[in-house]
Amino acid sequence: MNILAFILSSLAGFSTILGFLFIYLKIKEDKIIPYALGFSIGIMLFISIFDLLINSYKYFHNIYISSFSLFISLFFFILGLGITLGIKSIIPKSNNSLYCVGILSMITIILHNIPEGIITYITTSIETKSGIVLALSIALHNIPEGICIAIPIYYSTNSKLKALKYVLVSAISEPIGAITAYLFLRNISNDLIMGILLALVSGIMILVALKDILKEGLNYSLSKVLISFLLGILLALMTHLLF
Repeated sequence: MNILAFILSSLAGFSTILGFLFIYLKIKEDKIIPYALGFSIGIMLFISIFDLLINSYKYFHNIYISSFSLFISLFFFILGLGITLGIKSIIPKSNNSLYCVGILSMITIILHNIPEGIITYITTSIETKSGIVLALSIALHNIPEGICIAIPIYYSTNSKLKALKYVLVSAISEPIGAITAYLFLRNISNDLIMGILLALVSGIMILVALKDILKEGLNYSLSKVLISFLLGILLALMTHLLF
């Protein structure tokens, strides 16, 4: 195993825990929740479109012509939407919609972090400098992903321990991705597999953001959700421009 690649993947994943610290700001529920949810939507939509879906297209474009690359990216994107509906159908029903948002965010981010761990491990193994830059970029956008999980779970259960537990579960998924790359994918990982993974996760994230997180946020305040949505987009854009 490439120890440096594994460490970088793990550090990028565990930066999610920094998002958990936001629950200590002691801000009133009706103020922090709509801002946190709107921020989450902005981050998730930007990552889904400009990171996952576009990179999926690039992976497919390495092996197929442009028109077919676009078609296959959209096909697996739509399949990701369907998978999300399947995931939602097996999650136990709860009268606490905010708690459901936290659980769905955790599942979505886990599915997002696993391919990130794979990509970070493989990239670092090939080119150390590129791996470090990639890991730093992932770490920065993992912080608001921690907020996506911690805030809904904490304010729906009033339990810091539960919020931390769910954030930790999502954080661990990134080094699990690195281990998966080492054990199974280091010799068979290719553009087709990575393209499929990224398109699927893009569809999953977008549906959760627009159908569940947005719906919950609108129960509080449209203006607050919109303001924080734009801030989330801005932060995601800045990390992409810097790295």
